[in-house]
Amino acid sequence: QWYQRRVLGNGKWEAFKGSDVQLEFVRIDPFVRAFLVPDEGGVFKVGFKVPDVYGVYQFKVDYDRVGYTHLYSTTQVSVRPFHHTEYERFIPSAYPYYASAFSMLGGLFIFSFVFLYHKDTAVEKAKKTE
Repeated sequence: QWYQRRVLGNGKWEAFKGSDVQLEFVRIDPFVRAFLVPDEGGVFKVGFKVPDVYGVYQFKVDYDRVGYTHLYSTTQVSVRPFHHTEYERFIPSAYPYYASAFSMLGGLFIFSFVFLYHKDTAVEKAKKTE
């Protein structure tokens, strides 16, 4: 929920339905620039993924149209990436890496079993004939 704006129409206050209101998520330059979408009550909303970069950012709305009051709003927020202990335990996009690790473990087990318990019959026959 970002901002609610009303306009006077037909003698009563109605929800503003502008489709050109933009929100910028700015550090030095805008990282995200998205259009705010109004709902039935005139509340503007938008959803986006925050960049995975440390910094102090600002939410900025600068709406300046002829016939409307100039709207300028900024809110400053701090962003930090997750610590290594704050991520999910098993990340679905990493399943191929999990599979490769377990396949290497299985391959090492099979190689060790064959290496330790394989008997070379040609060498044993040569020892017996001597």
